Amino acid sequence: MEMDLKDPKEVMEEVIKRLKKSSPKELLSYAIRNEVEEAKYYARLASRAKHLSVKALFLKMSEESREHEAALKSLFEKLFPGEEPLAVELPPVEVAPLYPKFASVEDYITALEYCMESELFAKRTYELLGEVAEDKEVRELALSLATMEEEHYQEIKKVYELIKAMSEKNIAPSSLRPGGYLFTDNVKAKYFLIDMASRGFPLRAIIRENPEKFLEGLSGRVEVVWITKAKGESSVSPSELPSMSSELLKFLKGNSERGSVLFLQNLGYIALELGFKDMMDFVLYLKDSAVLHNGYLVATAVPEAFEKKEWAILTSELELIS
Repeated sequence: MEMDLKDPKEVMEEVIKRLKKSSPKELLSYAIRNEVEEAKYYARLASRAKHLSVKALFLKMSEESREHEAALKSLFEKLFPGEEPLAVELPPVEVAPLYPKFASVEDYITALEYCMESELFAKRTYELLGEVAEDKEVRELALSLATMEEEHYQEIKKVYELIKAMSEKNIAPSSLRPGGYLFTDNVKAKYFLIDMASRGFPLRAIIRENPEKFLEGLSGRVEVVWITKAKGESSVSPSELPSMSSELLKFLKGNSERGSVLFLQNLGYIALELGFKDMMDFVLYLKDSAVLHNGYLVATAVPEAFEKKEWAILTSELELIS
């Protein structure tokens, strides 16, 4: 792994110290350059990552950095017409420290740890810009970008926690045994599913979020059913879920040679609508069907949605990953 001689955290602290003395034009110029380099950095990381989930994460970060750059450039042109961003003599932190080979879990963990620090640095940069900016539009954009960088940090953190948890439990999509698996976070489950789908497993997802948003980053054979009381295409009322059992069994049986994945999002909501017992009957039927037909049931739920005894029953039947 290639490493800069200087510790990345030291670089960030030094840059922040110097940025505090900068003018709004200098801060805005630095932010533009930083987003340009960040987009390149994440694109390069994506090109090296073998885990499709991590590749999808890095590609998303790269695309959103390009969007940030465009917004900042537009604002700069409005505030300083006819001028070019200043050449601020500070390193763009995103490209300073490392380009992992991604040959091991440790490479992914190290890269994601740095990316989390990088996003917090970017957040602080925009907070500084918001603090010193006299123009209301600059302040609003800076604070908006600071919020987005915090969201980036949280998303990267969840993938980081997922990879660490899977490593500690010795779980990998390539060697996962048929059965039922549980996540307490939808983002972690989504990135896990990206890896499963990328390995050729057909995916049938029964979800509680916008289907278009859910499908972002997923590839391969993916079918989505939206649980909702509103009538719509590819939607189902929560009360009708048990009647889907035979259809879902057919999906598992039809893909038993290769294996397939069923995804149930937000078991707490399903339990609220059906009652805990009927929800568990539905879940256990699908889990047992998955085991019989070389498949996987992946679900999400949070412990706060269940009584302590109910959560104990749920986690005794579905293996809690993260």
